[in-house]
Amino acid sequence: MTSPTEPLNILQVGSCFPDWGGTELHLLRLSEELARRGHRVTVACQPGRFLEQRAREKGLPTLSATTRKQQDWTDAKVFREAIRRERYDAVHVHWSGDYVVPAAVARMNGVPAVLMSRHHPDRLRSGSSVFLYGRVLFDRIVAVSDSVRNTLVGQGLPGGKVITVYNSVEPAALRRTTVEPAALRAEWGVPGGAVLVGMVGRLAWEKGVPDFLEALARLPADANVYGVIVGDGPQAAELREKAAELGLSGRLHFAGFRSDPHNAINALDVHVLASVWEEPCATVVMEAMALGKPVIGTRAGGTPELIADGETGLVVPPSDPEALAAAMLALARDPVCRAAMGAAGRTRVDERFTIAQMTDAIVDLYRTASGRRRVSR
Repeated sequence: MTSPTEPLNILQVGSCFPDWGGTELHLLRLSEELARRGHRVTVACQPGRFLEQRAREKGLPTLSATTRKQQDWTDAKVFREAIRRERYDAVHVHWSGDYVVPAAVARMNGVPAVLMSRHHPDRLRSGSSVFLYGRVLFDRIVAVSDSVRNTLVGQGLPGGKVITVYNSVEPAALRRTTVEPAALRAEWGVPGGAVLVGMVGRLAWEKGVPDFLEALARLPADANVYGVIVGDGPQAAELREKAAELGLSGRLHFAGFRSDPHNAINALDVHVLASVWEEPCATVVMEAMALGKPVIGTRAGGTPELIADGETGLVVPPSDPEALAAAMLALARDPVCRAAMGAAGRTRVDERFTIAQMTDAIVDLYRTASGRRRVSR
């Protein structure tokens, strides 16, 4: 095992990412924190794409490489030459497209620690993948929630290799908001004194936005609840049509995409994540709690692991607008409860879901794994 104070030389691999998303942002946050601690971090990424641009903005060295699918060996030579030249202590891959080629090249060229992160809730596609990932390629497999871990171990991956490390947020950075809530609420047309309940995220089927709309439509007028949806995505037009059909004009605002979602979350009274899929580890839940907002989430995937039900928010069944409406109404009518849940959420994030804690856990995995295989190279 490497010394607990010895800087590591790490290759973070995102060569299959053509665009931006939550996993790309996670990779960048982790890489930036590792570099801040004195580790040498290189980001493997597609040239000219979002990940390369953002990594360079943050002062992180990059390796230009593209993996279009798992068996795309086009840039295997790029990885091989970099690994032999840089003598990495750890290679860490973050999405299924990179699970084979970069990892195999790392293993064949003596990298002491080879890890993969699993950010997706689905089962692996085949028994051969279970064998390859669990027995051949990887020293450790990082699951972003116990829900994801249970799926992997249930397929036969070795339990001792699959470690839960939750995604994370930087509470202090989130709390440096730059737009006053009153200004955003005025921009969105929120009536004075209304309780603002909203969703912030991608407008896609898995987020359960139609259930949020139906729940909002079920609330009585005297509840004084106003809704906002912040984000964009493939369902945007369809959702606007549905909102009109439900008669939500005057009670709901579509705010569109914002590059500062923390300011939008900070303007809410209650944040909702109505996901209908097995949400692996929803960063937006942590962000809302870090900003002192009670969160209503669904009992699916890793979300119930993040929300302390009845303490930092409420957990309801997925695809159940009636239950979601009841939770929204309960919080709308109880400002004391909202304040208490918000405060408890802030504390929960500070104690369990920070970038520092996540990085501590991952560095420990790098060091433990490298100690098993370290040889003189």
